[in-house]
Parts: sequence; structure tokens; C-alpha cells
Amino acid sequence: MNHEMQNIINQLKDAYEGDPWFGRSIKKILPEIDINTALNKTGEQHSILELLYHMITWREFVISRLQPEHGKDIQYFEKKDWRDLDQADDFLWQKGIELLDATQQKLLQLLEKSGDSILDKTVDDRKYNFRFLLYGIIQHDIYHLGQIAYAKKMADVIKTNSF
Repeated sequence: MNHEMQNIINQLKDAYEGDPWFGRSIKKILPEIDINTALNKTGEQHSILELLYHMITWREFVISRLQPEHGKDIQYFEKKDWRDLDQADDFLWQKGIELLDATQQKLLQLLEKSGDSILDKTVDDRKYNFRFLLYGIIQHDIYHLGQIAYAKKMADVIKTNSF
């Protein structure tokens, strides 16, 4: 395993299930969220459920670019992005958590087979390389995890102050 790829893998693991510098990991925050909190929307903001599926979509995009024989075009992912979710589906939240976990495992598996040489290669349908893509998905996950953590905290405050 090459040094930079190992660093990318470590960052993905840390943000997902470790003890990252920025705060709590995905695996620590998501299990604390119930379906009602996940579905809650405040104004025009995305629900936690929508944020979760958005994260899954772009992780699937990264996986598809690491496996070009299974890749779908960019329009496929753009259509899935911020899609309408069946709010009546009580299993959608748990299914989303499972899908996110599956994308984490698949992504790590693919990266462990790759070396640093892939990092300078251009990503199909994009004008940037895999280095940009992989560091980008880490940043993307952290950004949306911050939104999820904030939405959860606000929901907790509302529950605490409700009579």
C-alpha cells in the first residue's frame, strides 16, 4: 500500500467510525437519531434522511469511478441527488444507514486494492483526478455530517423544551 492512499483510507475510516479531530464520527451520531428526527424538515432545509441519501449518492459515484466497468454516467447520479424519498417508509432510515455502511465497506475495499498511481489519473466524465475526488468525498461527508449533527442537536433542544 502506498503512503498517500493509506492516508486517504485512514481519513475515511476516522470520519466514519473513528475519533476524528472535528468531532464525533458518522457511526457515533447516526444511531442516536430516530426516524421522526430523521424525517423532520425545518423550513427549506433538507431533512437528515435527505442528507443521508445525498451522501450515499455521491459515495456511489466515487465507487462507480473506481470500478469503471460498472460505472454509470454523471446524469444517473445527478437524477438521484436530492431525490424525493417516501416519507411513509418506516424502513427508509435504517435502509439508508445500511446503504451508507455498504458504501463505506465497498469504498475501502476498492481503495485497498489501489495504489498511489491512481491518484493522478483523470476521473471519467470529470476534469479532475482521483486525488481531488477522494479527498473531496471525505470533505463532503464531513460537511454533511456537520449538518446532520446540527439538525440532531436542534431536534434534541426542541424535544427538551416541549411540554
